[in-house]
Amino acid sequence: MTVAAGTMPAAVFAGPGRVEILERPVPRLAGPADVVLDVEACGICGSDLQILSDPPRHPARPGVVLGHELVGVVAEAGPEAELPEGERVAVAPNVSCGTCGPCRRGRRNHCERFTTIGIFVDGGLAPKVRVPAAQCHPIAASLPAHVAALAEPLSTVVHGARQAAAFPGETAVVIGAGPIGLMFVALLSLAGATVVAVEPAPERAALALRLGAARVVAPGEGPGEPADVVVDAVGSQLPAALDLVASGGRVLLFGVNTQARAEVAQERITRGELTILGSFVGQDVFPDAIRLLEQGRLDLEPLVTHRIGLEELPAAIEELRAGRAVKVEVEP
Repeated sequence: MTVAAGTMPAAVFAGPGRVEILERPVPRLAGPADVVLDVEACGICGSDLQILSDPPRHPARPGVVLGHELVGVVAEAGPEAELPEGERVAVAPNVSCGTCGPCRRGRRNHCERFTTIGIFVDGGLAPKVRVPAAQCHPIAASLPAHVAALAEPLSTVVHGARQAAAFPGETAVVIGAGPIGLMFVALLSLAGATVVAVEPAPERAALALRLGAARVVAPGEGPGEPADVVVDAVGSQLPAALDLVASGGRVLLFGVNTQARAEVAQERITRGELTILGSFVGQDVFPDAIRLLEQGRLDLEPLVTHRIGLEELPAAIEELRAGRAVKVEVEP
């Protein structure tokens, strides 16, 4: 086992609204079940943009190396890691404690002491990263790195799609055609639903059609008939979702906007016998997301509009903020 030395460039959360490329120590193994990865690709998530808002709209530790959507190759492995050097893995970034009440009830995605790689501990927007081996899932070397790095966001969509339980022949409306909404479009279409996307931006609307949407409508337009399933991929669209869903239908609230507040007519839910579902992160879904990518059942490559080097990240953040990019993958 080689010992890493020296420093490396890394994208660091430098305070409200600021990401900086700084020199950081090259990570070393800290425990027997750790691995150090050579990072191949790391995606930029909507939560990263929230972290980098001013004021921040998502918590993160100042000084942390950002990046939680990553794929890499094991460069060093501790004696208890049970992962060989050279193994390619996608990383599940949310680390639960295993001992709190929710964890003991089998709801690890609601852990009271959750920590997240790339948000509270150093992540993958750097050439190397140290992670627990238990968070690593082998993924085929044949997948392009920028596609393999989509395993993390796709895993959360797999969790949400299971909750929505769309059946072949049903109609599903997806509000918002950002990266997550587009993944919902692709996955619900694959499940046999007729999908209508709600999206005002022409470029994202075109991507929704390419990924399987039957139609795309502008906000305020109806899907033509009430939908069996409505997915709010934005985080603030509950009133709109209630207007679009059929009696007996399901509304999946997926996007997170901590500032969103909504007045709803509760009677609409009661008399319509609606099911309102919250969806957060998910658990035990990484293998299924990886399998979908490896089998080629979902062609998500069109989502990746920008592939960049680490030094280009600050400019790419501005492209995302301006809506000129859909999915940015950093290849350090």
